[in-house]
Amino acid sequence: MTVDFFKAKYGYEIESVWLPRVTAVTSLVSKSFLFSNQGSADWGTLVHTTIERMLKKEAVEALPLIQPSLLAFSKWQKEYEVKIIDPYAHVEKRVYDMDAGYAGTVDMVAEVQGVVGVVDLKTSNGMQDAYFLQTAAYLNAYNKGVSKKEQGKTRWILRIDQYQECRGCFARKKEKDGTQRITKGKASCNHQWAGAKGEVEFQELTNQEKDLEAFLSAKEVWEWSHRDMLRKIANYPKNVIQKVLV
Repeated sequence: MTVDFFKAKYGYEIESVWLPRVTAVTSLVSKSFLFSNQGSADWGTLVHTTIERMLKKEAVEALPLIQPSLLAFSKWQKEYEVKIIDPYAHVEKRVYDMDAGYAGTVDMVAEVQGVVGVVDLKTSNGMQDAYFLQTAAYLNAYNKGVSKKEQGKTRWILRIDQYQECRGCFARKKEKDGTQRITKGKASCNHQWAGAKGEVEFQELTNQEKDLEAFLSAKEVWEWSHRDMLRKIANYPKNVIQKVLV
């Protein structure tokens, strides 16, 4: 792997400095391979990009494949009184902590029922430990870049999914890009599937300080595992190199 390829794959150039992505660091504790494949990843990307356009008030074409998920998202917006002051500044927002040496992209900075925080959108089949570390890093980096008055107070995971339910045994079928996954119900049932339904799981995450500490510890391990390549990156923060790559 070349240095340029490594830099493009794992990080961002910020103010002439290269910083690793939050998701590159948290890949150490990610279990995404247990929940999805390339097909579901493509489905998730479509959900992400379409919701981004919706939040920015851009035109969105009819997409029957993900329509149940989009309807579930709109219902969540209304139920939780979600407000985004400046969609172009607070949707897909790049944040970074130059002192700690990392950067990331926040799905949305929003006011949810009167409380400002970062919302991370997920399309996995369940909650994962990596999400706690990711959102702690995002909230910390966001707050580093704004005034005290603008700082976020908390962080949330918004998990969006969709499924069909068997009318007989209530098994659930998730079909994304031609890949089927059936859970619950009875294997012996001759399933009769109802129309697709969207669902959301919305969870506030606490223990910001402990999760941020865990993220920074994971970052040191990530840096150690890539130390040979990082030594070749001329614009990697010098304070990081001195602490980790001695």
